[in-house]
Amino acid sequence: IGYCMPSLSPGTAGAKEVYGISVIRDDLSITIPPKAFTRYELTPDSFVLLITGRRGEPGFGLQNKKHSEKSVFAKHINQMDALNKIYLFQKKAWVLTRLKDSKLFLSDAMMKAFHLEIGIKLMVVKSTTITMSYSPIEMWKSKLAQHGFYEAIKNIDSLEEF
Repeated sequence: IGYCMPSLSPGTAGAKEVYGISVIRDDLSITIPPKAFTRYELTPDSFVLLITGRRGEPGFGLQNKKHSEKSVFAKHINQMDALNKIYLFQKKAWVLTRLKDSKLFLSDAMMKAFHLEIGIKLMVVKSTTITMSYSPIEMWKSKLAQHGFYEAIKNIDSLEEF
């Protein structure tokens, strides 16, 4: 099955595929962009795994637990016996949680563990075949500017917001 995702730099080999922007709402909810929801085979009440990205950077990776159980992540998942609890493996925060009505709801502890705050806009990017990453758009803009990808920075502003 093919998935049509916008690229930040159309025609550039290796350009990141982006699903859109998710905003952390006042109720600590995040809407998963529909194309990402479909691509990662999520259901309205899927169990998902959240994992810290790069140490010290805000954001997280989100995985469908079903897919994670068949990967190198299984050894850690098997040690996680509670939902919404922060686990530390290799100095990274890991959380097993469940979607509610197709949305992700974070706790205050998760917000702290992933260095997030209400209102932050997270770019949702295809990271791997089983992981979509949620990283602040300002962080992306800074990194892209360092490499001279100004068209990509401009294209971030035209992404759909959820």
